[in-house]
Amino acid sequence: MQVFEAGRKTWRTRDENQEEARREFVKILNRLEDELGEKPFFGGETVGFVDICLVPHYCYFHTYEILSGLSIEKERPKYMAWVKRCLQKGSISKTLPDRKNALGLHTKTRRRQRRAFLYFRVSFNFYSPNPIRRLHNLNMGGFAI
Repeated sequence: MQVFEAGRKTWRTRDENQEEARREFVKILNRLEDELGEKPFFGGETVGFVDICLVPHYCYFHTYEILSGLSIEKERPKYMAWVKRCLQKGSISKTLPDRKNALGLHTKTRRRQRRAFLYFRVSFNFYSPNPIRRLHNLNMGGFAI
């Protein structure tokens, strides 16, 4: 869960907060790399429970790279080698969604949230008791009436 939350912060925050989120995310991946050691999988020679729980987060790595500029392949090559070993297993690679679809899902969600916020802001301010504010809000954000 920490992997997902820390990764999500890398693209949901901006400026110095984003840099802090990147450091936190890389720190978590570093811890995972240390735990992996020289073993091919977290469970040893075979795929185990930890591998199955962690590998789905790989689908979001493309999203993190595009939206936050964090290249996980460069930062944690050993971790990415583990991901590629996991993807060689047919049972894993067939069940994971495409990485680029996750990016589309995130951008659609962000667009939907932005639209909902603008709608709320305009509809809330439309009923303002101040008539000048009401006229101003009618023309905000492309909502000309």
